[in-house]
Amino acid sequence: MRSRRLSVHQRSVFQPREPAFWVFGAFLIYGAIEMVGALTRLSAVSRSGWALSWLLIALYAAPLFLLIYYLDLYEREPVSVVLAAFLWGSLAATALALNAGGWDEVLARLADPGFAARWGPALTAPIVEEFLKGAGLVLLYLIVRDEVDDVMDGFVYGALCGLGFAVVEDVVYFMAAFGGTPGGVLEGFYVRVLSSGLYGHVLYTGLVGMAIGYVVSRRDPSPMRDRLPVAAGLVALAVIGHVLWNAPLPAIAPTQPIEGTGWLLVPLVLAIKGLPLLLVVVVGLRLARARERRWLDGALAGEVGLEGVTAGEFEDLRVPAERRAAVRSMRRRAGAPAARLLARLQREQIDLAMIATRQPADDPLLLEQREYCRSLRDALAAMPGATVADEAAS
Repeated sequence: MRSRRLSVHQRSVFQPREPAFWVFGAFLIYGAIEMVGALTRLSAVSRSGWALSWLLIALYAAPLFLLIYYLDLYEREPVSVVLAAFLWGSLAATALALNAGGWDEVLARLADPGFAARWGPALTAPIVEEFLKGAGLVLLYLIVRDEVDDVMDGFVYGALCGLGFAVVEDVVYFMAAFGGTPGGVLEGFYVRVLSSGLYGHVLYTGLVGMAIGYVVSRRDPSPMRDRLPVAAGLVALAVIGHVLWNAPLPAIAPTQPIEGTGWLLVPLVLAIKGLPLLLVVVVGLRLARARERRWLDGALAGEVGLEGVTAGEFEDLRVPAERRAAVRSMRRRAGAPAARLLARLQREQIDLAMIATRQPADDPLLLEQREYCRSLRDALAAMPGATVADEAAS
């Protein structure tokens, strides 16, 4: 049973039989070599500023990483795959983007050096960077196709890739653009994280990931010709948002060094630039979550009442808050082992929904998954205090 159940998901990014795995790994190694060297050289600017940069970035990135990871309320993505997405953004995409900086010179030849210096970051960097980050997401999909089921999965991987890119980019800016001293690092942290940490690469690449998830979704019956324009629109929205963010606008934006009322203008200006896209992404995530619930309802409609899912379990399963409440209630009644077993049953029932979506009703894998869910329920019922009847009797 174990080997067949594992076929529901690949679960790990380490898939040496997939050619994309070796391409992904090669670029990751290249990026690690390039970025470790570049970041080490920047550390010579100020050791104290260097240490402070990483400390501040860790305080920002760690909780945001967890927030993004837990956005998918129905299915947690494999840890190795989400880490791979983060590392692609922080190592491979950043290294490749640094090496692609020659586009500003092309723009200078086509226009003039002054225009290129002012508008180059807005007209070239968004296209190059989103292409490079998106390429990593495509490679990840080719490595673990079963782990990108829909739009929400795509957003999680894309947002974590964007977060990785932002982490390294911020440290580079702290050390190179803001002077690298502790005071300069604090100024950079205020501008690039406290004032704008909600608006940047996490949103852009999250949208690119949503586009990829929408194209490869197994939960959408619409033909590919209908999906591609929507996906192209999401990618275009990401690039346009990135362009507007990098553009030297509005005119009230303060310049370095920031002084006086400039400290108050920074978050205002950045909100004007970034808040509209943030609101669009929030709406998109709400739609994606509603889409996931509709999928779960449809996938388990024919399973409720069979061995795998009871009617009561289904009502808890389809509402993440109710699912967590059921686990907490089980912990109070029967202890932590019973709560863990119930959480495991819920995960397996989500897997049952996935199998029911992909396989015919008489497929052996589907029958096996139903039986496995039943066995977990039986094991749970045998634990003292796990049922309401047990609690009343005590």
